[in-house]
Amino acid sequence: MKKILVPTDFSPNAEKALNYAVQIAKKMNGELLLIHSVKSDNYEQDIKNAEAQLELIGKTITDSEGVKINTMVYFGPTENSIRVATGENNVDMIIMGTLGNSAISEKLFGSITASIIGKTTVPLLAIPLLSDWKIPQKILLAINEFKEKDKEIQPVIELARLFNASIQVTIFTDTDDDFVEDFAAHEVKISTYRDLLKAQYKDIEIHAVHLASRHFKESLTNWVENNEIDMVVMLTHKKNIIEKIFTGSKTKKVSYYINVPLLAIPF
Repeated sequence: MKKILVPTDFSPNAEKALNYAVQIAKKMNGELLLIHSVKSDNYEQDIKNAEAQLELIGKTITDSEGVKINTMVYFGPTENSIRVATGENNVDMIIMGTLGNSAISEKLFGSITASIIGKTTVPLLAIPLLSDWKIPQKILLAINEFKEKDKEIQPVIELARLFNASIQVTIFTDTDDDFVEDFAAHEVKISTYRDLLKAQYKDIEIHAVHLASRHFKESLTNWVENNEIDMVVMLTHKKNIIEKIFTGSKTKKVSYYINVPLLAIPF
């Protein structure tokens, strides 16, 4: 993950995400592509203004943090600009600000982040406004399909190695809808997968967690808060059809209420 795309609307929400991206880029000796989308009728002047603002931000960060930053201004919807920029620049990861439990003034940009979860071709890391930068030490990987060699989880492995973080692999059992035998099957699955990962990645501390309750949201939130989780990771299908464990739009909803970074990986 050497090239990170950071869209910005110059809001505090986007600034928080940019700071997180800078810290990751410093650690991995990577570079940032900072972009802004212009959509107004007065686009020529707005493009000039945006270019100047991006240039100033980039120079300030390069001078103070030593991170290489390229900047680009696009015309049109933010979602489309992100797709184009990702394809044109061989981007490895996108980092954007999202809502968390933030103020109404941040709703628009946070909603854009949620809207493209599951639609990107590269991992997207959503940073809540209320989440301050800290070195991630505990990463929670929520998963339901288990493979012996799963390239989709490589971004998680890379981040864990980068920050010497532990990984908790978890599966969720709905105690309202699932049968008792489903709970037992999930227990075996998550333990077996933990052992498989531990055998493959001996340098990473890996644990198994089985979450079971009537409500996914409360179960996940309580575990994150009570166990000081620093980052949550979910796998999403490209057409935004979340795995059975996250049926519907639960991954999007998580991006609204969770106050730790959420990494959505295309599956």
